[in-house]
Amino acid sequence: MGNKKSNPKQTLVKNYIDLLYMTPSEISAKDIASLLQNNKELKVQLWEGMNVLEIELSNENSVDFEPLDISFKEPTDISFVRNRNIKTIFVVSICDSDISSMTPYFEQLVSQFNGFVCADSADFYPVYAGSSKKY
Repeated sequence: MGNKKSNPKQTLVKNYIDLLYMTPSEISAKDIASLLQNNKELKVQLWEGMNVLEIELSNENSVDFEPLDISFKEPTDISFVRNRNIKTIFVVSICDSDISSMTPYFEQLVSQFNGFVCADSADFYPVYAGSSKKY
């Protein structure tokens, strides 16, 4: 049998997850880009026509913001959005190991445009920035 050598340069598997940014404000990816573009640690790329934003972190991982249609089918989701007067939702694709480094930027986003950043889960929990309480 041949010797199998382990490869010291094995690639680390990155686990990307989806979060949701929900806000009662009517905003676009351009608004988010304008808010975050002055941070030296971030490279901001905007595709205005598609309303999509890509942020590159210093570790070269990306965080993508893509708009999500609010027309949910589940009555509990519809109620959740209506009770919080949500006007805009972005899906935020992020490597799970980058959540803590992005949290200050999420807080900046919530501070400027209100709303909250939460897990894309059945109960929208946990909340990473802002508050999902009813307004």
